[in-house]
Amino acid sequence: MSFFNTLSGVCKGTEIFLQLFRLSPWKALWHLLILITLCSIFITTAKTFPLYKDIDIACDTITEQFGPVKFTDNGIFPSTDPEKGRVVQLTETATVAYIPDLNTATLPNFDEGVSTRGVFWSPGLVAGWYKTDAMEYLLIPLIYAPQKARISASPFQKDNILQYLKENSSVGNPFRLPVSSVNAADMKILVKIYATGITFAFQFIQILFQTILLTALFTMIFNLVGSRNFKILKFKNIYVTAVYAGFPAIIIASFFPAFDLPLDFNTVYIFCFAVYFIYIMSRLERDLSGEKPADPADDDDFM
Repeated sequence: MSFFNTLSGVCKGTEIFLQLFRLSPWKALWHLLILITLCSIFITTAKTFPLYKDIDIACDTITEQFGPVKFTDNGIFPSTDPEKGRVVQLTETATVAYIPDLNTATLPNFDEGVSTRGVFWSPGLVAGWYKTDAMEYLLIPLIYAPQKARISASPFQKDNILQYLKENSSVGNPFRLPVSSVNAADMKILVKIYATGITFAFQFIQILFQTILLTALFTMIFNLVGSRNFKILKFKNIYVTAVYAGFPAIIIASFFPAFDLPLDFNTVYIFCFAVYFIYIMSRLERDLSGEKPADPADDDDFM
């Protein structure tokens, strides 16, 4: 059974699950990866096209305020007033904070107003930042000396940011880039490609983690509770059913991050998946209650 026929069937009704639960778990996972890829592309497209206008504005603003960016033996500097620290508002929610000397500076007011993301720029380190809902900060080194910078997945308190920048900064021509000067206005296409790739990777990993976790959890629950009552559905039957039951939920939930709707992906996915999966399992157990348990054969049609 092909991916698109399967997708159409699970979105139209529950009858197809009488065929799907006998399929190979590997085929179900392959179909899941295809769907996650398509939904991640959809979300990325919806989110990044409006972002492209902000990238154009930000690159032009950096060029106007800082001039060409110079890569020297002593680090990365702006052409305009390289000794002057400043915070520049790039867009309504993004800033760039230039700190010429991390050892003598105090952390500037980089997130005033509604700013939720931006860039810290010092001669020895360029790092992106993002403010979480918990008022903590994720820091991602963007231009750094590989032997120096430490990439951390844990968020930082605001008071610890300057210390992180100091510890991961490096000077003395650590970057070895093939250019000596870059004009931000000429880097718009590269920045857009980078932003698109980061957005896609984030959405793909988030959806994959959420679906795998919920599928495994509900499979274990029904293997212990539901199937024991009827002695019909084995663990892998329930697992395959759970994978395909999540397809409509993934599609519906994808619209929420794509169009910045009030609820997040996880909330919508969990609710839709739980309701649909419970309904499907009740139908399967009712329809199959008169059958003997069968050892489902793997489907050789991988696609």
